[in-house]
Amino acid sequence: MLQATASVGASAVFQSPGLRATAASVDSTPLDVGARLELAIDPRWIASMDGLRLQQQRPVPREIVLSSPSGVVDPRRRSWESMFGYVSVLKDGDLYRMYYRDARPSSDPDGHEFFCYAESRDGIHWTKPDLQLFSIPGSDAGNAITEENKANPEDDDPDHLPCISHNLRPFIDTRPGVPASERYKALAGGFNSSRRPAGFWALVSGDGIHWRKLRQDWVIDRSHWPHGSDSTPACAHWSEAESQYVAYIRIRVDPSNPTKGRVGGLRWIGRITSEDFVHWSKVTPMKPLVTDLDPGKISGRSVHFYTNETHPYFRNRQLLIASPVRFFTGTVFSPEELARMPAEIQHHQREHSVGYSDAVLLTTRPGELSYRQPFAEAYFRPGPNPLHWGNRSSYPYMRFVPTGDAEMSQFARHGRGSYSYVQRYSLRTDGFASVNAPLAGGELLTRPLKFRGNRLLVNFATSGAGSLRVELQDAQGQPLPGYTLNDAIRHVGDAINHTVRWKLGSDVGRFQDRLIRLRIVLHDADLYAFRFAQDVATAD
Repeated sequence: MLQATASVGASAVFQSPGLRATAASVDSTPLDVGARLELAIDPRWIASMDGLRLQQQRPVPREIVLSSPSGVVDPRRRSWESMFGYVSVLKDGDLYRMYYRDARPSSDPDGHEFFCYAESRDGIHWTKPDLQLFSIPGSDAGNAITEENKANPEDDDPDHLPCISHNLRPFIDTRPGVPASERYKALAGGFNSSRRPAGFWALVSGDGIHWRKLRQDWVIDRSHWPHGSDSTPACAHWSEAESQYVAYIRIRVDPSNPTKGRVGGLRWIGRITSEDFVHWSKVTPMKPLVTDLDPGKISGRSVHFYTNETHPYFRNRQLLIASPVRFFTGTVFSPEELARMPAEIQHHQREHSVGYSDAVLLTTRPGELSYRQPFAEAYFRPGPNPLHWGNRSSYPYMRFVPTGDAEMSQFARHGRGSYSYVQRYSLRTDGFASVNAPLAGGELLTRPLKFRGNRLLVNFATSGAGSLRVELQDAQGQPLPGYTLNDAIRHVGDAINHTVRWKLGSDVGRFQDRLIRLRIVLHDADLYAFRFAQDVATAD
């Protein structure tokens, strides 16, 4: 990694519209970051910016990893695969585990669903083990891990619709002392206002393949939210900061007041907690995005948050990342365009609840009852393929997993029915967003920080003409001797974990017991994240 000591001239400055901060009104509220990674996508650590902007990054489309008969030719596909719904990916040591919902060929998906399993050593090349756990009529579903849902909408059997095979969103339980036989958990099922006998079951597994109910009855049902949740997955995890399980589910709310439920209302997100994964609290609606946008109003249209995909970020479990699908009612196709499409797609586009989708990024923290949405614009766009604009298409799913030293991946389902497939998308590690500087330069000032460690690490990238420098200040904004901007090394390059240095070295451990601010000066550069660490060796 290059270093230079040449000084950089004064830069033109302008106010960042993304943060709405001013140099005259600097946030002085202390923030304890410890050794925790802080990302640009959740910029609560920034007090003010001049000459910079918060810039959203977008995922890069990569390989198609699974596909249907009418989609891209894939020798790994089964003859019956036709849905790829509600995909989940886990990074479990050196193994990637994928779970997805499918349906029997030419069937009503609500009546003949089952969940399947695939695995990979690199997140790119996937295999489907021949488990032979369940027999699915008319298919060779050797990798099915649930029975087929054979219910119909009038069925009152409590084991039926929506059943385990409709939703299954696994996670690895990180609770201290969790039994090995319950290391994998999931909430499976769902409930809504039109089907009385329905709810979520608590499932556990010792290997992520063989699942059993933690108890026979539902653990979450309409008594937890009388207005209905519909039947999308419940995204659950163990929250170390709260010492309890937390799940985010879809609920129906009043469009004019998302804190109140309404049967058949706007699709939104609720939070629910449990100490033992069996006894759950009532649902608490997440508050509206008051600091950014009204979630129900974009360009005058009502917007449904169809899924939420909320989960802890793998490099900082106290930061929850969500990539909810925004569902827009209606169709983008003209009658003439629709007439030229295959009959199956025409059928999907004529359904009563037709719509199209994109996805945005939200963040929240443990215990919070609201999301932050730094960007109104979509994080995930459908793209140029017309199939991506169809009904219930273009769904990026949880979770973000590392697939390289500087890369993380997310998986998305495009298309629907026999035209569906799963595609991998990549992002730079921590690269949801960056603090971006033009060549003219700019700077930011952090809130007063309490930290732990003796090194400051940054995830950054510059051009050849660009740079990053850091000044340490006391809580009142006075530069600390030996750590002023004139003492700062000019860092040039591109690295995920780069140690910041000054002329006298990189040790900042002497300031652990006091509040400090970081003044970060950037030129033609992007800052994605930073953290403090103790004696971290780096190849930079």
